[in-house]
Amino acid sequence: MAFQLPFDTIGRDGLRLWARWLVAAWRNDARRWLRCGTNPTPAFPAQFLVGVTYRCDSRCSHCNIWANYFQQPEAASQEMTLAEFERFLDRNTQLAQIVTTGGEPFNRGDIVEFWLALDRRGHRTGCATNAIETDLILERERFLLSRLSGRHLRHFAVSLDGIEQIHDRVRGIPGNFARAWRLFQWAREQERRYPFYRAEISSTLTAANYREFPALVEWLVKEGVSPDKIAFMGALPSAHYYRNEKTLKPVAAREELAGILEELKRKHPGFGQNYFIESHRQWLRNPASGVACMAGTAFGYIDPYWNVYPCLVLGRKLGNLREFDFDARKLWRSPAARQFRAELAAKPCTLCFNECNRWQSMRATLGGLARIAWRQAGRVLRADRGKQRQWRM
Repeated sequence: MAFQLPFDTIGRDGLRLWARWLVAAWRNDARRWLRCGTNPTPAFPAQFLVGVTYRCDSRCSHCNIWANYFQQPEAASQEMTLAEFERFLDRNTQLAQIVTTGGEPFNRGDIVEFWLALDRRGHRTGCATNAIETDLILERERFLLSRLSGRHLRHFAVSLDGIEQIHDRVRGIPGNFARAWRLFQWAREQERRYPFYRAEISSTLTAANYREFPALVEWLVKEGVSPDKIAFMGALPSAHYYRNEKTLKPVAAREELAGILEELKRKHPGFGQNYFIESHRQWLRNPASGVACMAGTAFGYIDPYWNVYPCLVLGRKLGNLREFDFDARKLWRSPAARQFRAELAAKPCTLCFNECNRWQSMRATLGGLARIAWRQAGRVLRADRGKQRQWRM
């Protein structure tokens, strides 16, 4: 009988992703130890967050992406094409992870083909959705599930920023909460049908709703949502992505928010059981704590027009991939990218600690991977299927 690891589909896919990051981290550390010049290892960039569209039907108080095409309607025709996206994937086989975002990704008529292109090349798929066009989202998600290989995680996050009127006020759409909850209930049912599927709730915390977050968590738990399926991020200022640098009201009471998160973790042991949230709480109390950001080295952000930035927050354009034949490693070694890395090394950034930014920095070195593994190894080694699904990578 062949030996089988005691993991379900998501657990096995997590191990494959760990292996990719382990190779990238080893090559990065070896290059640094051997002092092989200032350019990053050929294993980098290892991760990109890709904005596949800026079309969005929300009217969020913390984000102005939705206003892009009201101000510049002609820009919508310049968004990336499926052929360009597939060219990008084939030119950058070193990438360990590619995450798609928007706007509202489901507002792209060909978004399913984007995700199938990722799946065919061994990548995970997923996104967060505002759930506004619920029927359209259900139609496209059902079609996608019927065509995915089933070998890689499909992550489906539904945005909920509060209960009922609070969420509708934050998102600017009356009735959005009811639609989001309906969509999440459907997604939970798919987890029982598809072993590679994971549904989560995603909350964005601002000054307007962070005190209501515990009430949302309590309500979700009462409705049968496992605490480990409740994720959050702090709203960030960004001139090139959210375009909210003049309107955002972030959480100023950082110590209070850290206390809220600690209390939720105490009451609900599954909440925050990963190294990212532990580090996030530390960062709230001391922005200089934690890991050094490796934006522009290990990871970056690509907007719908193929402009490349170090991350969601720093609006320093490093170049446009259309001018580099979609070869990210070539762009990564351009004078603009080298200059940015030199400036970041001289003056480290402490602006954020969100999962889509500095979480990647933990994965980019062997030491960072070791810290993550040490905190979560107990759950990985157990044969409990529910615990395996909490393994984050």
